[in-house]
Order: sequence, then C-alpha cells, then structure tokens
Amino acid sequence: MNRTRRDAWPPYEPTRHVLVRRTDHRYARPWQGFVVDWKRDGRTWTALVVFVDETQDGAPVVQRWLPADRLTPCHPDPNPQRDAWF
Repeated sequence: MNRTRRDAWPPYEPTRHVLVRRTDHRYARPWQGFVVDWKRDGRTWTALVVFVDETQDGAPVVQRWLPADRLTPCHPDPNPQRDAWF
C-alpha cells in the first residue's frame, strides 16, 4: 500500500543533532553528535553531547560536556523529498 502525499512526520523542534568540531586536526571531519542536555557556564553555554569517537580503538561512544562554539546544528528531515512525477 502506498503512502499518501499528506503522510508525513511533523518537523523536529528543537534540533538536537549536531556536528562536533574536532580539536585534534584543523581539517578533520567533524563527529556527528546528539545533545542530551544544556547548562550555562557564566556567559557561555555548554552541551552534554553523545558521539562516537572514531579515532579510538573500537570506536567507543563518548559522552562529554562541550562548549557551544564547537557545535553546529544539523537539521534532520524525516520527510525525504519525493519524485515530482508521483
């Protein structure tokens, strides 16, 4: 049975998917992460982020508090674009 055109997930609010800028190498590919919590440190914000560290043996899952300036939000789209001829 085919889905109807109106069958779609609601948009995600707020965005919790992020790219984590690495500090080990300037041109290193960022890690994909997920923000679990936020806290304020004086005038700046810090996020508790979960990500997979691919530089370590076994690619462990890491949970770490990171400053907000190292994070770039990623906006996931649960509704992929459909072909125009459908």
